[in-house]
Amino acid sequence: MPFDGKQWYKRTAQLYAVGTWTLLGSCAYYTYFKCNDRVVLREEEEDVPPNVRIFKSSHMSAKLTYKENFVPYSTRFLELFKPKAENSSGGQNDEK
Repeated sequence: MPFDGKQWYKRTAQLYAVGTWTLLGSCAYYTYFKCNDRVVLREEEEDVPPNVRIFKSSHMSAKLTYKENFVPYSTRFLELFKPKAENSSGGQNDEK
């Protein structure tokens, strides 16, 4: 039985169409009915240090504690692409 490319392409396109419409339909359903029961809201407390985050919802409670000098990975990555003008030595006059 030879491989029929047109039939395979048609079936694959139908599969992707069903998946896409399912995704769009579920997004529209949750947007319309506003199913926000699972949204976790941050609760502010006055005696909490700045490196501690407390999240509470009706089903759970979480306490995240960051290191004292924590730097996010995204900030570390972006530091690689910042210009190094302040570190360069050369023809610039540093006296003001």
